[in-house]
Amino acid sequence: MDEMHDEVLRVFNDVCMPRARQRSTGHGFCPLADVFFEEPTGEIVVRLELPGANREEIQLYVERRQLTVRGRREFPAGEGRVYQQVEMDYGPFDRRIRLAVDVDVDKTYATYDEGVLEIRLPLLTHESKVQQVPIKVEAKP
Repeated sequence: MDEMHDEVLRVFNDVCMPRARQRSTGHGFCPLADVFFEEPTGEIVVRLELPGANREEIQLYVERRQLTVRGRREFPAGEGRVYQQVEMDYGPFDRRIRLAVDVDVDKTYATYDEGVLEIRLPLLTHESKVQQVPIKVEAKP
């Protein structure tokens, strides 16, 4: 009976909790992302959840229809800490997003604010090349 109970829980978790299954890569983690087209600006917008990640450790690469985001989020070890539970993901991350259209690498830009990395990718109107994209920090009022 216990084996059947465990199997039912495993199936339930596989079906009802795809987020946790998709995020774990075994070699770090895969940050969650929203990807959408914004008509007023004519840009593809990608937003990734990266709270606690150091902006200087995040690298972006774009090549027409491929966006790659790499970096690392360090575990906040502290003297005298004894963790009861750890649910946040730490370590290296590598997220690759296939885009539906070619984008203009030269006009692509990114911002990192309050743990959200936002990448704006204008549609391509001419040939482009592989390029690393700098991340700007927006000043808070």
